Amino acid sequence: MLLHLLLSFLPSSHASPSLPLNLPDGSDEPGEEFGSPEFWYKVVVSIGLVLLGGVFAGLTLGLMGLDELHLRVLSTSSDDPKERKNAQKVLSLLRKGRHWVLVVLLLGNVIVNESLPIFLDSALGGGIAAVVISTTMIVIFGIIPQAVSVRYGLSVGASCTPIVLTMMYLFAPIAWPIAKLLDYVLGTHETHTYKKAELRSFLAFHRQGEEPLRDDEISILNGVLELNNKKVEQIMTPIQDVVTISADRVLDHATVDWLLRSGYSRIPVHKPGHPLTFIGILLVKMLSIYDPSSSIPVSELPLSLLPEAPPTINCFQALDYFQTGRAHLLLLSRTPGIEGGAIGVITLEDIIEEIISEEIVDETDRYEDNVSKRRASRMKNAAVMKGIVEYRVGRANSLPEVGDRTSLLGSRNQSPMPLYRGGAESDGALLSVSPQPASQRRISNLNPQYGSVIVGSPNGNN
Repeated sequence: MLLHLLLSFLPSSHASPSLPLNLPDGSDEPGEEFGSPEFWYKVVVSIGLVLLGGVFAGLTLGLMGLDELHLRVLSTSSDDPKERKNAQKVLSLLRKGRHWVLVVLLLGNVIVNESLPIFLDSALGGGIAAVVISTTMIVIFGIIPQAVSVRYGLSVGASCTPIVLTMMYLFAPIAWPIAKLLDYVLGTHETHTYKKAELRSFLAFHRQGEEPLRDDEISILNGVLELNNKKVEQIMTPIQDVVTISADRVLDHATVDWLLRSGYSRIPVHKPGHPLTFIGILLVKMLSIYDPSSSIPVSELPLSLLPEAPPTINCFQALDYFQTGRAHLLLLSRTPGIEGGAIGVITLEDIIEEIISEEIVDETDRYEDNVSKRRASRMKNAAVMKGIVEYRVGRANSLPEVGDRTSLLGSRNQSPMPLYRGGAESDGALLSVSPQPASQRRISNLNPQYGSVIVGSPNGNN
């Protein structure tokens, strides 16, 4: 244009006639007449193409961003029937091939983006007006559908499943080979699963949300995840702290009182003179029908089997054995089946404490923890359901006594008998514990009702 203006001011002094110059004047080819049917047709088609482009881009981000594991969880356990149905639809679509779906969506987006300028330029004729109008259309009809598709990817993806499935079969001659090539080069998509450490962090994030988890629930779940990695040796009660009784000990009134005062339901029984050679378990509840005046030795009572296991087993293995119902107490020995290797015991209560990640203190426990030896704290009163039922010690002490105390419970003025720990007891003194040689075999044929079972051995059937 500038060159044309300059040439128009130049004088024409030659005799030959001047030739006209066909130079561009800066204007593009005019578009359709505003308001004509062709104009509105191309505008509507352009808007539709922009919408399709936004939907294709949104589905690409939304569907490809959905985790298959999360979809499987929603499809089976979601409380919302609509959400469960949507997850099943999307999961069925993605199982046909994630790369196939991806290629189809990208092809659709490319076709839309290449077709849009054809209709838009012919309708608006180009220029600044075309740029402004096309930008406005993309912002309104392109970005918004894409944002909605990403935000509500599951719902939008489920609604568009028939369309995507139709396009998959329509573009199959092109999309399917490309998808198979991507599967070969990049590998098929595998469902992502969480490691235990990731699960613990995942649970911690659920303290807040739509249905937050309580701290106790998170502690219990974390405790279960740790069972397989924690050895029973870490939580066992050392053998020197275990209440045991000799097989030749006479069950008179004093011995029965001592057993009841110990607060334990199972007492390991060892061979006379061999504190680490255990032959069975005495169930204290059997003493409820026993007459102490008969004064028979412990060995004449029916004893339960005392299972043994090495200290290297984990808590889950111990729990599996406890679940069989054979025993709730397990003897840990460095030489299972051979006397002299006992190092401690583990009970079902110990496993439960690890699961709930808290110590269980009953009415007879002296320590809250066997490792730290922290004294158990007692409550002055017991309240159930925040005061619905309340028992006060002062009121109990003011009640009149009825009858005489039984000798099994002991009199009020009688001092409690000492608890003998760490093997046999004799005249109130603790016996020294000395390991027996490994060559000495454990008793197995003294009496068929007691003996030992090695956890994991053929005889133990575990």
